[in-house]
Amino acid sequence: MKTIFKTAFNLIIKPKSTWQQIFKLKISKVDLFLNYGLTFALIGPVLSFYSLYIEENYPIKKVLTYSLTTYVLDLLSVLILASFLFFIFILFKNYKNFDSAFKLSLFIYIPIWLSDIVDIYQPLRILSNVGLIYSLYLLYVGLKVIFDIKISMKKDFIFFIFICGIHLILYILDALFSEIIVTNPLLKEFLNQL
Repeated sequence: MKTIFKTAFNLIIKPKSTWQQIFKLKISKVDLFLNYGLTFALIGPVLSFYSLYIEENYPIKKVLTYSLTTYVLDLLSVLILASFLFFIFILFKNYKNFDSAFKLSLFIYIPIWLSDIVDIYQPLRILSNVGLIYSLYLLYVGLKVIFDIKISMKKDFIFFIFICGIHLILYILDALFSEIIVTNPLLKEFLNQL
């Protein structure tokens, strides 16, 4: 567990050398997902549960539904992004390595999940976007380690912007689906019957 937090910390403070270590890791995708994804993705849902239920007095069923929905959608977003990255790597760079796409996808979500610490106080939730901004920087550094991309080159710039666009769209869809699911009248009626 100590190694997980150390890797996450190092990724934030010294991303280039940490990316190099991450891409050399000989750990299965399942172990990476279980160790990093399931651990860090819990931050937002747990703190949202606390703030919505304890501080904001939302009904327990709604809070549980919201927390579980955001948790599952965050983890699903990692897998979807990894699949898109793999396809884009093949399309743009003829690079057929799903491990790299998966690691890049998983680890760029870590600053997003860490920034969810502000979910403990709902009025500060807007600050969680700092994690999104930093994830874009980590994405750039990670791509630079894999492909040695240069933003000054038009093809590399388009490659980077395209990947950023997909990452941003998934981030927005994740948030929208969480809200839609929780505010769905059918779900509300179902929860009331429980």
